[in-house]
Amino acid sequence: MKPADLILRSIRPTIINSYVIEKIEIDLKHVNYGLDHKKGYGRKARSSFEAEDIIRFFESLNGLEVGFEAEDQWEYFIVDKPFFEKRKKYRMVFCIDRNEPSITGIITFFQIKRGDK
Repeated sequence: MKPADLILRSIRPTIINSYVIEKIEIDLKHVNYGLDHKKGYGRKARSSFEAEDIIRFFESLNGLEVGFEAEDQWEYFIVDKPFFEKRKKYRMVFCIDRNEPSITGIITFFQIKRGDK
């Protein structure tokens, strides 16, 4: 089920595998607060990304061929990539509904710390 407060934005057409993505839905609360499996979203911010940061990162994936996990009509992707200042590595988790392949859902985005896998 989709969260109620997703941010929907148009982006430059971005090709991931054979999909041409033109819009993204961002769960910015999940991105910035993470999830606590018992309480829902975390209570303390872990980052302060804005929608424009997420869009820039996603658009930088243009032309990417990446493996995915499939579940029903959904494909789930995990991408680790250096980006932003000092080329720190970030992880983005997103999904594509095969019934609406021009839209991707950004599930989460965070900086990978040393020791994270």
